[in-house]
Amino acid sequence: MLQSHYPRAPRKELGRAIRELFTHPRSTLWAAWSWKAAALSALFRAATFWLTNLKAGSHKALHALLVEAVFAIFAAGLLGAVSQQLRCAQPYWATATIVWLFMPLVITLAQFGVHHLAGTPHLGTGLTVSFLFAAIASSFSWYAMAHGALLGGADSTTLEHDARILPRIILNYILAIPRMLFSKQHRP
Repeated sequence: MLQSHYPRAPRKELGRAIRELFTHPRSTLWAAWSWKAAALSALFRAATFWLTNLKAGSHKALHALLVEAVFAIFAAGLLGAVSQQLRCAQPYWATATIVWLFMPLVITLAQFGVHHLAGTPHLGTGLTVSFLFAAIASSFSWYAMAHGALLGGADSTTLEHDARILPRIILNYILAIPRMLFSKQHRP
């Protein structure tokens, strides 16, 4: 387990954590909105939509890039805030399902709507890559936040702190599933 001088949030029942998103949006979403997730996501997602729309011409590709950059800043910051709220929610399996599948699916559907209204010509590849990126990014953010990194709002962590502990968090994130499978194989 990773050690951090930032306190871990207390365990919370998943239903309660979700209710708090709606009953206290100012403290759970607005205050914890993740500018770190927003900036990184906007760079990657905007580039993906630019590349997948180049075949429609540079003007259309630039338009898709700008639409996605604005959308990604909003969506990724929101996903980061939700991930932070759910970082210690129980049961773990249900929270993981929401973080890995439900949140990326909702964001991808909203993304489709935004790009459809904006007239982005080539959506298929961009949306597929974006969904996969959202699933990985939201699960990683959730994992990192549960281990005291990438936090915003009242629990905010510094960039220096995050840079110091993220390499170990990344390694543990990558190894989490192999470790789980290995431990299940070797149980008596």
